[in-house]
Amino acid sequence: MSLTEEIWTVQSYIKGFINGCPNHLRPMMCPHCFEKVMLHKHGSYKRTVYTLLEAFIISIYRFKCIKCGRATSLLPNFVMEHHQAAWDVKEAVIHQQLSGVALLKIAEDLVTSAGEFSEKTLWRWSKSIHDELRDSSSEQWRIILEKLPHVKIPVGPSKPAREWSWLFRSWEQVRSTIPGFMNIGLLAWLYQIKRSRAVTVG
Repeated sequence: MSLTEEIWTVQSYIKGFINGCPNHLRPMMCPHCFEKVMLHKHGSYKRTVYTLLEAFIISIYRFKCIKCGRATSLLPNFVMEHHQAAWDVKEAVIHQQLSGVALLKIAEDLVTSAGEFSEKTLWRWSKSIHDELRDSSSEQWRIILEKLPHVKIPVGPSKPAREWSWLFRSWEQVRSTIPGFMNIGLLAWLYQIKRSRAVTVG
């Protein structure tokens, strides 16, 4: 799986890919053999993506490496590999957790375009996201500080108690300061970084 380098909302992705994958977005390196070569078009398939407010059917485009012969899908940053719930749904869950709401209550009250999600599903999302924070916290802060060296750190009564709260507050400053980041949530951005890092390391 490859991740698009550009930042998309579901709506902008559908509009941008209405006539197929633009040539300038075609993968230029195979995620399997890491050969630097433009991959050949290899069809597409439909995928349902559920956001908080609306369900969308999008096209996911596939490409094949001329060196190793393996195929890969080009996935937009707003949804995780093999998942249908968009990152904004998961971010809403994390925000409520940080406010002290129990997962059972979140599962009962969360309204999405997919309907309800079970407490067990929300627990899996939450665990995976918190594990990722534990494993890559220092790198995430490094990148945020590179984007916004003068980020304002809250102190006193407004000081967040948890690291996720710090990250969300810092990210809001990044979004309001840097053009092009307004339409991407923190979790979607972190996923983009993780996938880009995996390709670079490989």
